[in-house]
Amino acid sequence: MSKAGAVRWAAEGGEAYAEGVAYERITIDPNRMSGLPCIRDTRVTVSAVLGQLAAGLTIPELLADYPYLDQADVLAALEFAAAALQERELPLARSA
Repeated sequence: MSKAGAVRWAAEGGEAYAEGVAYERITIDPNRMSGLPCIRDTRVTVSAVLGQLAAGLTIPELLADYPYLDQADVLAALEFAAAALQERELPLARSA
């Protein structure tokens, strides 16, 4: 199973990932954070990590704010997001 396929499978209710570091550190539980992908069964979502990085925090600054995470968790969030974007569907523009 490809990484992108594993992301889709997990989003559809799968409980584990097939391969890769991201899939060992990212969990999706419908009873936690409304089913959003989280870092290692914590309540820290992948989107929260990405949002902090997008806001300009460096990885060391982010880790200072979340001392229970480590650099591998942050990299797993980035890997997960990159794989998830491989499976996106884009709406087609309507003809004029």
